Amino acid sequence: MIQQIWWRITEAVILLEDSSIYFAILLGRCAMLSFPVSVLVVVLRRTLLKKAIFLREMIWGILFIVPFMGKLDLFYDHRQICGLFIWWNDICMICRPVGYGYILCMFVAAGCMLHKRREVHRMLQNMKEDCVCGQKILINEMTVTPFTAGLIHAKLVIPQIMLERFKTEELELILLHERIHIRLGHLWKYFFWDVMRILLWPNLFLSVCTKEFRSDMEDICDRVTIQQSQRCAYEYGNILLKSIKILQPGSVDAEATFTGDQDYRNTKQRIMKIVDHNPYKKWKLCVIYMCCLSVLAGIFCAIRENSFPRYRKDYDMVLMNDIGKTVILKDSKMLRKAISANEENVFISRKEMEFILNEYGIEETDFWILFGGYEKLPGFGGRGNLIHVDFSGMDKVLQIPYQNSDQYISTIIFKMM
Repeated sequence: MIQQIWWRITEAVILLEDSSIYFAILLGRCAMLSFPVSVLVVVLRRTLLKKAIFLREMIWGILFIVPFMGKLDLFYDHRQICGLFIWWNDICMICRPVGYGYILCMFVAAGCMLHKRREVHRMLQNMKEDCVCGQKILINEMTVTPFTAGLIHAKLVIPQIMLERFKTEELELILLHERIHIRLGHLWKYFFWDVMRILLWPNLFLSVCTKEFRSDMEDICDRVTIQQSQRCAYEYGNILLKSIKILQPGSVDAEATFTGDQDYRNTKQRIMKIVDHNPYKKWKLCVIYMCCLSVLAGIFCAIRENSFPRYRKDYDMVLMNDIGKTVILKDSKMLRKAISANEENVFISRKEMEFILNEYGIEETDFWILFGGYEKLPGFGGRGNLIHVDFSGMDKVLQIPYQNSDQYISTIIFKMM
C-alpha cells in the first residue's frame, strides 16, 4: 500500500516536472516571438491601417496565433532561427527550476486577473436592478462610466447620475453602444487578450498594447453604433462630450466603457474619428472580414502543418553493458525482427539479434536494452522500457517480461499535451 502511494507521488512529480519544462520551452519561445510581432502590429495600425478601423481589428488576430507557434519545425531546422532560440531550451533543460518559475508566474498573473474579475462580480451583486428603455440594467451609485461585464450572461451597468440627467433617447444610444460591444464579441476578445498576456507574460509590451487594442475595439463600436442608430455623428459626439462633463473617471476595471478612462488627447482623437465617420456597406464589410479570417485560418493551418506532432515514437534502441558502455541501435527492419514486444513481454530472436550484435561489434552476452519511449520535442522526450538480457543461452527466442511504461498514467497524460 505504501509502495503504491509512493509510486503515485513519484508519477505526479515526474509529470509536473516534465510538463512544466515542456510548456516553459514552448511558451517562452512564443513570448520572444510575440515581441517583434506585437511591434509590427502596432506599427501597421499607426501607419498603413490608420484609417482602416475594421482592418485594425483583424491585424490583432495575428497576435492571437502566436501562442500556437512554439512547436514550429524552423526552431530546429533553420540554423539562424535555431541559434536565436536554442539557448532557452538549454536553460530549461539544464536549470529545471526555470520551468517551474515560468509556470508559477503564469499562475500568479492568472490569479491577479481572476481577483479583478471577482471584485467586479462582487460589485455587481450589490447593485440594484432596473429596466430602462426595455433593457434590464444594473444601477451603479458611483459616478463612473457605463460598462458591460460577464462573458456568458453579460450585464449592462449604468451610473445613477446618467439615469437622472440623460434623456430617454440618449440613454437608448448609450445602451445600444454597450449591446454592440456584446454582439461583436468584444468581451470575449478582451478575455482572450488577457489569457494571451498570461501565457506570454515575459513580453511586457503586450500590456502596453492593451490600451491600443481596446481603443480599436471602441472605435469599431462607435462606428457600428452610429450606423445602426441611424443618427448623425454630430449627435453621437455630443452625447459623448456630455458624458465626459457629467462623469468623473472611476477606478473600476470594466470590460468595456462608453467614454473610457482617457486623457484629453485620446478623447480628442476619438471625437475626431467620430466626426470623420462615413457610412459603410455591410456586404463589403462581410467580404473583408471573410477574407481576413481566411488568411488567419490559412496561417494557422500552415503553422500546424509545419509543427512537430504531439509526440513522435522513438524506434531507436540503446544497448548498455555493466561498465557503462552504450551503443545506439538505429531503427531498421532487421532490428524490428530481432526485438519485438507486446504489452507484457519482449521477444528477442536469436538469429537476427546475433546479426545486430555482429554489425555493431558487440561481444557481450549480458547487457541491458532501452527501447520504446517518445519525443515531444527534439532532445526532450518521454521514458522508455529497460530490460536485462542474458544472451548466453541457446533459446531461439528469448521471452522477457517487462512493465510497459506507456501504460503509466503520467505517460498517457503527457502524450496528450
